Amino acid sequence: MTSQFLNETTFERESENSWKGNLNENWNIGSIPNGGYLLAVVLRAMQEQIGPKNLLSANAHYLRPGVTKEEARVESVILRKGSSISTCSASLAQHGKLSLQVLAAFGDLQNTDNGLAELQLKSPSLPPPEECQERSSATQGIELPIQKRVDVRIAQLEKDSDRAELYGWIKFCDSTAVDTLALALFSDAFPPSIFSKLGKVGWVPTVELTIQVRRIPREGWLMGHFFTDDLQNGTMIETGRLWDSGGYLVAQSRQLALIKSSPEN
Repeated sequence: MTSQFLNETTFERESENSWKGNLNENWNIGSIPNGGYLLAVVLRAMQEQIGPKNLLSANAHYLRPGVTKEEARVESVILRKGSSISTCSASLAQHGKLSLQVLAAFGDLQNTDNGLAELQLKSPSLPPPEECQERSSATQGIELPIQKRVDVRIAQLEKDSDRAELYGWIKFCDSTAVDTLALALFSDAFPPSIFSKLGKVGWVPTVELTIQVRRIPREGWLMGHFFTDDLQNGTMIETGRLWDSGGYLVAQSRQLALIKSSPEN
């Protein structure tokens, strides 16, 4: 089976440093492409330029929303190509205006024991995916075309906490294996955690997103935990973590997002 994620994040390469293509509407939240999807499109081009290396970290700044069914262009420059780590800077633009600026590092992830004791966060204890609630348009009050591509299940847990927390599971609908670029998408594919505390507060567009990839995921569902403990001045900071089916922490993320009543163009 051909991967929908691979097909719909791969643009046509025009030159050593540029790509073009159309953003796919099946990754939308409402009428706007998901921020993690936009990031994956840019990272795919960067990875093609660097070669067969895994994503290690990415920092993305969102300047304006993407537009589906209209041509987008990615420009990427290799800042340093090293034997162990290579770094790129890239952007995505539409109609001559920047939508996304990304700085990312790529390298080797072998998931091997180097003799050092590991220190990592343990995965939470959750009900299995089939006992969790499917993410739905009804619960979020907005159409979710992204449900055709990503299966998200929300765990209903009793938590006595001052922060807004969300736990759940995630995988591709076509059961595509999750690579390190998919971890960047999945880090921004759950509902905003603030909804668990305040309900549907409006549109929550990402301003800045940072992701660190820790391991190559094992096959199967990934477990997610996202929380917000800082909401003020119309912005929120959300921390996220993803674990694979073996209980290994595979990615961490942190993002700054706005709280808006409706999407901006």
